[in-house]
Amino acid sequence: MRINRLLFPFLMALVMLLSCDLFGIFGVPDEYHLDILYGTVENYTGNDGQWLNIYQAESSSITPVYIWAHGNGHTYRDAHEKYESFIDSLRSNGISVVSWESIKQMDDSNYSTIMDDADIMYAWLEDHADEYNLDMNRVVIGGHSRGSIASWRLAHSGESGIRGIYFGDAAGNLDDVNALDDQVSGDSPPIRLSYTRNKDSNDGVHDPNEGQKIIDLYRAAGFSEQDSRLLENQGYPSMNDLGFYTDLASFCEYVLP
Repeated sequence: MRINRLLFPFLMALVMLLSCDLFGIFGVPDEYHLDILYGTVENYTGNDGQWLNIYQAESSSITPVYIWAHGNGHTYRDAHEKYESFIDSLRSNGISVVSWESIKQMDDSNYSTIMDDADIMYAWLEDHADEYNLDMNRVVIGGHSRGSIASWRLAHSGESGIRGIYFGDAAGNLDDVNALDDQVSGDSPPIRLSYTRNKDSNDGVHDPNEGQKIIDLYRAAGFSEQDSRLLENQGYPSMNDLGFYTDLASFCEYVLP
């Protein structure tokens, strides 16, 4: 019993140390900065608003950034939806990821508000880049479906730090809410459009034929195949599968010198 009493403080200290280590393993990593307000609207319709998450790459110097907007929200999807595979892939390559929120369910009545929020979000990142080790001179704009519409105007805003665009399943009505002909020019960033299915078999919403119209505008503006490419049959992304983000890291490395 005497030995047990002597060992007890050391055993308790060991338990506390292990608990801290386990929290580091299974809890939120120190490089994950969640639910940060970039504007004044905390909630639009339920679990959405002007907030973002930063998944910071570990680095002693500033890191380039992939800014991602999620697909249409319905009842569950918001900026917390994160495909671990592509985030981990980018972070392991020294690229931080920002997932941002606005009105999570886009429709004809609110897409302009969401696009305005994209501008507010980007300005906030520029103002707070030093706090999170972000290099806002090396940015790739991305998104999935709704996210392509939410991000399109920002991606073609002429911001000097935006070096590339990478959209998955870009929504087919992208040209309904954007003057594409007026926005695509020889000064636009290189673009990659990646689709789940192909031109002959798709859901009619995420249609590579619509994406091809965008690629054709780029080619007409003088872009090469390397700088304006459409990928088909990339598979649907999941938490364990890169899906149509298979070449995202290599594209980022290509456009981010």
